[in-house]
Amino acid sequence: MYEDVLTTEERYGLTLRTLWHSHGYQHKRMTRFEDYDYYAGKKDFLTSSAILTFTDTNGKLKALRPDVTLSLIRRASAGKYYYDEKVYRVSENTARWSEIPQAGIECIGDLHVNELVEVANLALMSLHELSGGRDYLLDVADAGCVSDLLTGNDCGDLLKCLQDKNIHGLKALNAPKKLLHMASLDGSIASGLEFLGTECRHVVSALNDAHIRIDFSTVSNLKYYNGLVLKGYIEGIPRAVLSGGQYDNMMRIAGNSMRGAGFAVYLGRIAGDYGD
Repeated sequence: MYEDVLTTEERYGLTLRTLWHSHGYQHKRMTRFEDYDYYAGKKDFLTSSAILTFTDTNGKLKALRPDVTLSLIRRASAGKYYYDEKVYRVSENTARWSEIPQAGIECIGDLHVNELVEVANLALMSLHELSGGRDYLLDVADAGCVSDLLTGNDCGDLLKCLQDKNIHGLKALNAPKKLLHMASLDGSIASGLEFLGTECRHVVSALNDAHIRIDFSTVSNLKYYNGLVLKGYIEGIPRAVLSGGQYDNMMRIAGNSMRGAGFAVYLGRIAGDYGD
């Protein structure tokens, strides 16, 4: 009955919030403004180092929120949360500032494998709810296993080659054989399971879903993610609609001793807006 008054993005957001709430996640609301200093020291964790700033009435430099997770973990205690917020980033396509609608979950606390399984399973369920009968895929990787193989001055180049599945480039950089195998995987669980760490291996084995693909090219920011990495796709949409993973390292940098995992869904992309 709400179809006439809700936008497409709002309908998708409502679908997701209903799903996550049914699994015990609580709604978390956040201010869109943060102290600039909080983000300035954590630019390595951001998609872009550019931060939209303004001066508050008291003369203090403020920032429009570029990342929901960083804002949430600054204030949240242990728990399971979901959000429906906007972030402000420079568009990859237009090089202009964009307001990007996101909905997502964050699971924070003394996490164990069962919690990681739940997060990955909710990612699968979210893709299913949003797919409208189309095919969908959840790419899974282990950032920790990749990080263990990257040493020396060529780390950035090796990671870029892995993301591009550039076997020739990896060989030219004398990449470890294991990294070459990771880049060559066919995506099947059977071929990729051995390359995952213990926790990630358990997650994939526990779900054993035909919509899961093991793909190490999804590993991008080793400073943000340290274990499980997730990226979700829906047939007919040219860009990933879901992205997330395990971010224990970021929790420590933010001054929090707990563990964290979650994901964000890019509502605009599902609604047909690929400009972010």
